[in-house]
Amino acid sequence: MPYEIGGRADKRGNSYEIDCIIYEMLKVLDEKNYSVCIEPLGTDEIGTDILVTNFDGQKEHQQCKARNASKEYWDISDLKEKNIFSTWKFHLDRDCFRKVALVSPIACTFLSDLHDRASNTNGKAEDFYSIQIIKNSEKFQKFYKNFCDEMGLNSNDNNDIFKSIDYLKRIYYKQISEYQLKETINQYIQFLFSTKVETVYNAFISLIVKEDIFGQEITQIILTNYFQKQEINFRLQDNDERISPRIQEINQEYRENFNPLLSGFVHRKVFDDCIEAITNEKSIIISGNAGYGKSGCTEAILNYCEEEKIPHIAIKLDRRTPHKNCESWGHDLGFPSSIAHSIHWVSRNKNAVIILDQLDALRWTQANSSEALTVCMELIRQVEYLNYERKKKIIIVFVCRTYDLENDSNINSLFKKQDTLKNDWKTIRVDVFEENEVKEIIGENYENFLPKLKNLLRIPSNLYIWQHLDKEEVYEKCLTTYHLIDKWFKQICRKSTTAGLQERAINEVIKRIVDFLDKTGRLYIPKQNLNIEEAELDYLISSEIIILQNNKVSFVHQSILDYFISQSMFEKYFNDSNQPIENIIGEKSKQNPSRRYQVQMFLQNILELDSSDFLLIGEKMLTSNNIRYYVKHIFYEILRQIEEPDENITQFILTNYENNIFGNYLMDNTIFGKKQYISILMAHGILEHWYLKIEKKDIVFNLLHSIAPNFDNKIISFIKKYAFKNMNDDNQFMRCFIHDITEESEEMFELRMRFYEIYPNYIFIDITQLMKHFEKRIVQLISFCLKNKIETHNIYLSSYEELELDLDNNFFIENAEFILNELLPYISKESGLEIKYSSWDGRNTYKKSIKRISVKLIKRATIELINKSPCSFWDYYKPYIGKGYHVFNEIILTSLLHMPPKYSNQIIDYLISDLDKNIFDYTSGAEDELGLVEEVLKIHGNTCTKERLLILEDKIYKYISPYATEWYKQRIEQNKTKESPPVYWSFWGDLQYKLLQCLPEKKVSKKTKDLLSVLHRRFYKVPLHYSNSNIHSGWITSPVSGKNISKAQWLQIITNSKLKKQKHPKLVEEKDAFIESSYEAYARDFQIVVEQNPQEMIEIILKNKEYVLPIFIDSLFLGIELSEKLETIDLSILEKLFLEFPCDMKSHRASHFCGIIKTLKKTNWSSKIIEQLIDIASNHFNPELNSNIANQKDSCQTLRNSALNSVKGRAAMAIGHLLQENKEFFSQFKDIIEKMSTDKNPEVCFAAMYALYPSYNINKEWAEKNILHLYESDIRTASFFNSNNILFHLYHTYKEKVIKIVENCFESEDQELIEIGGHTICQFYIHFKEFEKIVLSIEAKSEDQIKSILEMAILYLEISKYKEIAQKIILTYKDTDIDLQFPLFRIFNQKYIDITYDQEFLKELMKSKISRKLVQKFVHYLGDNTISIIDYKDIILQLCENILQMKLEDLKQEWGLEDDISKLIISLYDKAINTDKQIADKCMDLWDIMFERQWGSVREISKKLMER
Repeated sequence: MPYEIGGRADKRGNSYEIDCIIYEMLKVLDEKNYSVCIEPLGTDEIGTDILVTNFDGQKEHQQCKARNASKEYWDISDLKEKNIFSTWKFHLDRDCFRKVALVSPIACTFLSDLHDRASNTNGKAEDFYSIQIIKNSEKFQKFYKNFCDEMGLNSNDNNDIFKSIDYLKRIYYKQISEYQLKETINQYIQFLFSTKVETVYNAFISLIVKEDIFGQEITQIILTNYFQKQEINFRLQDNDERISPRIQEINQEYRENFNPLLSGFVHRKVFDDCIEAITNEKSIIISGNAGYGKSGCTEAILNYCEEEKIPHIAIKLDRRTPHKNCESWGHDLGFPSSIAHSIHWVSRNKNAVIILDQLDALRWTQANSSEALTVCMELIRQVEYLNYERKKKIIIVFVCRTYDLENDSNINSLFKKQDTLKNDWKTIRVDVFEENEVKEIIGENYENFLPKLKNLLRIPSNLYIWQHLDKEEVYEKCLTTYHLIDKWFKQICRKSTTAGLQERAINEVIKRIVDFLDKTGRLYIPKQNLNIEEAELDYLISSEIIILQNNKVSFVHQSILDYFISQSMFEKYFNDSNQPIENIIGEKSKQNPSRRYQVQMFLQNILELDSSDFLLIGEKMLTSNNIRYYVKHIFYEILRQIEEPDENITQFILTNYENNIFGNYLMDNTIFGKKQYISILMAHGILEHWYLKIEKKDIVFNLLHSIAPNFDNKIISFIKKYAFKNMNDDNQFMRCFIHDITEESEEMFELRMRFYEIYPNYIFIDITQLMKHFEKRIVQLISFCLKNKIETHNIYLSSYEELELDLDNNFFIENAEFILNELLPYISKESGLEIKYSSWDGRNTYKKSIKRISVKLIKRATIELINKSPCSFWDYYKPYIGKGYHVFNEIILTSLLHMPPKYSNQIIDYLISDLDKNIFDYTSGAEDELGLVEEVLKIHGNTCTKERLLILEDKIYKYISPYATEWYKQRIEQNKTKESPPVYWSFWGDLQYKLLQCLPEKKVSKKTKDLLSVLHRRFYKVPLHYSNSNIHSGWITSPVSGKNISKAQWLQIITNSKLKKQKHPKLVEEKDAFIESSYEAYARDFQIVVEQNPQEMIEIILKNKEYVLPIFIDSLFLGIELSEKLETIDLSILEKLFLEFPCDMKSHRASHFCGIIKTLKKTNWSSKIIEQLIDIASNHFNPELNSNIANQKDSCQTLRNSALNSVKGRAAMAIGHLLQENKEFFSQFKDIIEKMSTDKNPEVCFAAMYALYPSYNINKEWAEKNILHLYESDIRTASFFNSNNILFHLYHTYKEKVIKIVENCFESEDQELIEIGGHTICQFYIHFKEFEKIVLSIEAKSEDQIKSILEMAILYLEISKYKEIAQKIILTYKDTDIDLQFPLFRIFNQKYIDITYDQEFLKELMKSKISRKLVQKFVHYLGDNTISIIDYKDIILQLCENILQMKLEDLKQEWGLEDDISKLIISLYDKAINTDKQIADKCMDLWDIMFERQWGSVREISKKLMER
C-alpha cells in the first residue's frame, strides 16, 4: 500500500523528525514517559507527528517542523497557514489534561514567552492581561490578540482570557537545533547503552523506517525486546550497588588532604557564594592563589552536600588524572560507567555535585594533559546533556589557581560559551580573609596589631602559621611571612627538648630536606632518601610544619621552604661576605622563578638587620654578570618599598642615580614614582640642575608627573619658581594636574587654578570622577569654566549616559549659599529663542555639558535654600525674576514647586505679571515647554486665594502669543498654494487648554469648565504648539496596511480609477507612521500582500485584467519576485500572467520579470517567454549610456554595480541561470549574447559576462573569443567574479593575450584589478612558472601588488603539492618594510600549518623583520586551537630572540606586542620547567633580556606566576 503524500512517506526523508522520534523513544526507555506513537490513527492523527503518553495517561501531540520556508523564525501567520492553531484547539478542547507541542530548530519567541507567562501567573484573568500582556511591547500584545483570534477567543473578555491561560499552559514550543538534538541523542545513547552509539542509532533508524510501527503504541517493553533481538546491550540500572560505596571511598580519599586552621573549620563569606551557586544550579569555577583557601571552599561544599543529603563526588585531578575518555576514566575510578552517568544513576530526582580539584595540575607540564583536558570537556558535555532532561541538575565544581585559569588557553577553553546547550559558569574568586573573619579567629588581641601584621594574617597560609605560635609572646614586629615562619620554627626547636629531642637533630633533618629540595628543584623528598630517625620526623609532622603523604615528605607550604633557603643564603653571607654573590644566591641555572621569594626574603632580612649590608649585596648583584636581571630587579623593588630612607639609602641614591652600569635601571625601577627619592634629588638641587639643562629637562617633568599630586611644599615652590616663563615648559608642568582634583592639597589646587587662569583653554575635567566627591573646589572649578566660557570639548565623561548627580549628598545641605554665590552670576541671561539650540539646553548631547551640570547644581542648592529659609529665595533671585531669562525661568519654575503654601499668592502674582516672560521653559529638555508651570499651577493653584485664582483664569483666557499673528499668516500662505492638503494650525486655545486643566476643578469658574469642554474636542490628541516632540517620523502606509482584508476588498482597491486622479491625498499621523490614501501607498501594501499570497493575487488580476490599474501590475511583478513562495506558484498561471501583461521597454516591470525567470531557472519556459527575455536584453532603455563609465573613468565596482542593477544586466543574469540548467536554450540565446558583448555601453558588455560564463561549457571556442574580446576592450571586465578561473583556462590557448591582460590588471590603478592581477600572477607562477621575476623580487611593486600575490600564495599552503613553492613566495617578502600583517596573519590557521612539516618555514618567518607584526595572531592561534605549546618551542624561541634584538622604538609602536611576547616566554617556560630543562633555561635567558631592556609586561606576569 503506498504511503499518503506528506505523511508516512516523508518520514524516510525527514531526518529532523526521525531524530525527534528517537529522542522520545529514548525517554520511554529512560522511564520519563510511558509510550510514544508515530502518526497515530483516528482523531489522534489530526496534526500529530508524534503522540507521547506519560505515566498518568496524559497525552502530548507533537508536530516536528525542521523548516519554515527560508525564514529563521515562526510568526503568527506561519502557524496559521500550516493549520497549527486549528489542530491545537481541536486537541486541547478534547480534555483538560491534553498538551500540544511544536518542536523546531528555529525560534518562536512570543509563543514561548506566552507559555512561560501563563505558567507563572496567579490565575486571575485581569492580572494576567494587565501585567503580563499590556505591560509588554505592542508587537507582543498584537501576537497575543492574534493568538486569541485564532483560538476563537475574545482578548477583551475575562472568561476568554482565563481560557487563553489554560490553553497556553498546555501549549509547548520546544526549540532545539538539529545539531543539539543529535548531540542529545548521542549522549542519551551513551548513558543508556553500552553498545557503540552508531550501532544503536542505526538500530533506531531501522525500527522507524523499516519496521511496521506507524500507528502503534511503542512502550518500554517493545523497545527493550527489539534491542535485545538486535543484540544491543543496556547499561547499568538505577542505584547500581557498585556506585555508592565507591563514591564514599573516593570522597574519603579527597578529604584526607585538608588541613584546617587550629581553631577548626572557619566559615567565610565566599563559602556562602559557593552554596548559593549550587542552590541556583550553577556550575562553579573556584579560583585563587596558592594558600588562599580554595580547599576551604570545597570542604564547605562537601559539608553542605552531606547536610542536605546531596549525592556528590570529589576528585583531585593531580592524583586521579583523567585519560582516554570519560568511560575509561570512570572504569579506572571503580565505576561501571563515567562519573557523570554514575552519579546520575544515584541522583535521578535530586541535585548532584561533582568536584574536580587542582585543574591547574593538567597543564602542558603533564605529558598526557591534552588528553586529560579533552576528558574534562567530554564530562562537561555529558553533564550538560543529562541536565537537559533532569529536573534537578548536576552541578560541576572545578578548582583552579587564578594564574592558570586566566593565562592557560587550554584550561580556559573548557569554559567558553558553547553554541549548543546552555553553559552557565559562575567564577568565584577566593581572595584573602576579610578583616572581620581574621578578627573572629584571633580574638581581642587583633585590635592591638600593626596594620602590616593585620594584612599579613589575611592570607590563610600565614594565619595557619600564626595559630601555631605561642600566644603569650609578643609578635608586633612580625611584619612579613619570613618573620612568622622564623618565630614558629624557633618555637618548634625550643620545644623539641621537652619531647626528648635535640635542637641540633631537628635542624639537621630540616637541612637535609632543604638541601635535597633546593638541589633537585622538587617540592617533596621520598622518605627513604632522608635516612633519619623516626622520632625527629614524627615530631616535625606533629608540629605540622611538614607533612608525610604516600611516603613523600614536604613542607606544609611553599613559603616555609622559601624561608629555609633564604636562611641558608643569610648564613652563607655572614660566613663569608666577600665570596661571589652567585655562591650565596645560587648559580644562574638555579635563578628560576621559584628563587624570587627566597632572594626577596633574604634581602628583606638583611635590610632589617643593616642597610649597609643590604646595599653592599645589592651593588654586588647589580654589577655581577652571573646574576639574572630579573633577580637584580628584586633589589630595586625592595629599595623602592622603603618608606623612610636612612642616611645609607639616601647616599646610595645620590651616588648612583647616574651610575654607568645600573643608573638607568635605578631611575626607572626605584626612583620614578617614589616621592621620598624624588624629594632627595630635589633637596640636593639635582632636579633644578637637570631642569636647567635642555637634554635633561624631560627627566624632571617625568619624575614630577610620576608622583603627582603627592607634592610637598618644596616641589610646589620649584614649579612656582619656573612656571609661567615658557609655554612649552608650562605644558609639561600642567601634566601634573591630569588627575582627580579631590586628591590634591590646597596649595596644589591653588597652583592648578593659577595655570587655568593663564591657560583657560587647557582645562581638562573628568566630570564623572568629580561628581563622586562633592567639594567646594569642584564648584569653584565649574564656576571658573562658566566665567571663562570653557566649552564642552574640554570636559570628559567616561560614559555616554546622562550624568546622575547624587542629589542626597550632604554637601548641598551644608553649602547651598556657597554654590549659588559661585554659580548664579555666570548663568546665561539670554532671552531669545536661540537659547534652545545652545549648550544651555538640556536636550541631546547638551545635557552632559558643564553648563547643564551647573544648572543641576543650582536647582539642587536652591531647593536646599528653600528648605532652610524660603524667604531667602526671593532675595537671591530678585535680580533675575521677571526678566525673561530662559535658563533662570527653568531654575525659578523648578524652585517654585518646593515653595511652601504661604507664598502661593506671591507666586501666582509673579506668574501673571508677564506670562510671556515667566511661564515658559525652553531649556530643561522636557517634552513640553509648559510642563513646569503646569506642575506649579497644580500645587499653588490649590493653595492660593480664590481672588488670585480668578485673576489667573482671566489672564490665561486673554493670553495671545506674540507669535500668533505670524502663525496665522503662515497658515493662510500655506493653504493658498493648493500644492498640499490644507492645514489648521491654531493661534489660540492650546495654551488655555493645557493650563486651565491644571487648576483645581472645584475652585474654577463655570466659564472655565465650559471652555475646557470645547477645547478638549478641539485639541484632544492633536500636537500642540508648546510640545518639543512635534517632530514625527515614520513610514507612509495606506489605510489597509497590516490589516487582513479580503480578496474582494483588494479587488475594489486595485480597480479604483479615482485613486489615480487624487492630487494631494490627506496624510494622517499615527504613532510611528503616517496613513495616506494614495495610489502609491496602496501599491506598496499590495506588493506585500502579493509576497504572502502570490498565486491568489495573480488569479484576481487575471480575472479582472481590463480594470486593474497599471501601478498594481508593477507591484504584482515585484511582489512575485520577492515572494518566498515563488517556487510554489503554478507555472501555467505565471506564463499566462507574463503573456497577458508583457513588459514594455520603458518601465522597471521588466527587471522583476527577469528576477522571476532567474529564480525559476529550472523551468522549461515557452518560446514566447524566452522571446520576451531576449527582447528585454536587446531593446530595454536601461542602462542608458553614462559618459564616465563609457570613458573608463569609473571604477570596477561602479561598473559592476551599474551592470548588475540595470534591466539588461538582470536579463543577462536570467539568461545565464537558464543556460546553467538547460544547454538546449543556447541556440536561442547565442545571438543576443553576442550582441550584448559588442554593445557600445560598457555596462551591457559587462553584464554579458553573466551569460557568457555558463556558455563556456556549451560552446567553448565561441565563448573564449567573446570573453577575450571583452577583457581586451575594457580591462574592468576582468573584475567579473570568476575571472581568475577563466584566465587560468584561457592561458593554454591564448597565452600571449592572457599574459597581457593579467599584466594590465596588475599595473592598473584600480585596487580590484590589482588584486585579480596579483592573484593570477601568483597562480601562473605556481602552475606554469610564468611571472617569476615579478613574484620572486620585492623591487618595483606597490603594497597592494605584494599583498595580492601573498593572498594567493597563502591559499596554496593548504595543498601539499604546492606548499613548498607557496612558502618560498611568502618568504621572499619576509624582510620588506611594507606592513604585511594583512594578509600574512592568515597563515596561522590549522588548514595551512602542520607543525610536523612546517617547522623550518615558520622559523624562517619568525626570524624575519615582519615577525613582530604576526605575534598577536600566532599567540591567538596557539590558544584557539588547544595545541601543545611545546611542539612550537623552536619557533617560539626563534620568534622571541628575533623580536628582542629589534630596536625598542620599533617594538613600542606595535600595540600589545610586549604583552604577547611576555606571555609566550612565560607560558613556554611554565610548560618546559618539568620536562625540558634546556628550553626552560633558554626561556629564562629571554626573560632576562626583557628585564635588561626594560621592555614588556614580563615583570607583572612573572609576579602572577609566582603567586600561583
